[in-house]
Amino acid sequence: MSILHGSRRGTERLRAALAALGLAAALGCPAAAGAQAAPAGAAPKTLKVAFPVAETGFDPAQINDIYSRTVTPHIFEGLYHYDHLARPAKIKPLTAAAMPEVSADFRRYTIRVQPGIYFADDPAFGGRPRELVAEDYVYSLKRFADPALKSPVWTSLEQERLTGLAALRREALESKRPFDYDRPVEGLRALDRYTLQITLEQPRPRFIETLATGDLFGAVAREVAERYGDQIAAHPVGTGPFRLAQWRRSSLIVLERNPGHRRVYDAEPAPDDAEGQAILDRAHRVEGFDLDVEVHALGRELVDLHRRRVADRAQDRVEFHLFLRRLTRQQTSRPQGVETMR
Repeated sequence: MSILHGSRRGTERLRAALAALGLAAALGCPAAAGAQAAPAGAAPKTLKVAFPVAETGFDPAQINDIYSRTVTPHIFEGLYHYDHLARPAKIKPLTAAAMPEVSADFRRYTIRVQPGIYFADDPAFGGRPRELVAEDYVYSLKRFADPALKSPVWTSLEQERLTGLAALRREALESKRPFDYDRPVEGLRALDRYTLQITLEQPRPRFIETLATGDLFGAVAREVAERYGDQIAAHPVGTGPFRLAQWRRSSLIVLERNPGHRRVYDAEPAPDDAEGQAILDRAHRVEGFDLDVEVHALGRELVDLHRRRVADRAQDRVEFHLFLRRLTRQQTSRPQGVETMR
């Protein structure tokens, strides 16, 4: 099974389950204009979520587990994303300004990146705001082909057949020299500051689904990767609604709101979808409040204790009920080889 597509399904199921507890809504909805503000001096709201399996790290190019991929899309942002509340699910622009322009033979995808999107502040940027540009996606996709990173996802991305990318990787392997990130690749070009063009060797009508895999193909700034080197898994810096505040490997992950993030949670559940409408309502009520997220890797007994505590709080009862219903569905229709939350 393809790591890219098989694990993506598992990750989306996890994200849908966490959304029912209010996590996805909280992760997707920084303060909107006119939204109710948190009282002055009030402690930030903290949502605690249990992982039954430990994460491995937060570098998209080196991730090899579903639980790390559950965290990364809240730090990094792909060009597109799924509206999980729509039925059927639909793909929408995230950092892209619009849906891609696709050639008639489905081999060329031209994408305009929204101007005015910035990475979270980090020392790698020397104290200056760092705008997201098309070249960031060129660099980020090239990282999967770098032999030094030994990306578990490369074999899946290779199947997409981006023109010239595999050849650049082979050259690095055969010459035993570092991967040349500055070498132009025909299939992966920044036409200008905000325009990205991807050319494939073969027609790929569903390539948009790959572009919507934000847990893997979010933008990584070159300055960050070069500053932190082999420690980048512990220093994820993206354009998403949250940033990593604390990490004790296999024990605690703390995400805090990215104050520079611009997006408001948007979704289009059907009018008669009670679950979807409840999650959307929850998202709108969370907007305007500071919220941190803590993810703990716990054993089954502590996970059960966490569930009971959630169930005892009236304000979380609906979300907890939906959480169980969605888990039941995924466990009865789990694709072979895809790990799900237990």
